[in-house]
Amino acid sequence: MSEHTENKDWPFEAWLKIALIQLGLSPRDFWAMSLADWFALTRSKDGPRLTQTDLDKMEQDYEF
Repeated sequence: MSEHTENKDWPFEAWLKIALIQLGLSPRDFWAMSLADWFALTRSKDGPRLTQTDLDKMEQDYEF
């Protein structure tokens, strides 16, 4: 596991799962993306947002 995914302040592991499973990005594309780009890609004012409960469930469902 990389040093990024061990940091409990930032949910990089969960974000990586979203990038791979939901968005179809490659790991290389995900890790090359800036945080500003990630937030722009994943935070929409128009649609529903991922809640902490949703994120926790997804982490349990897609453990690797």
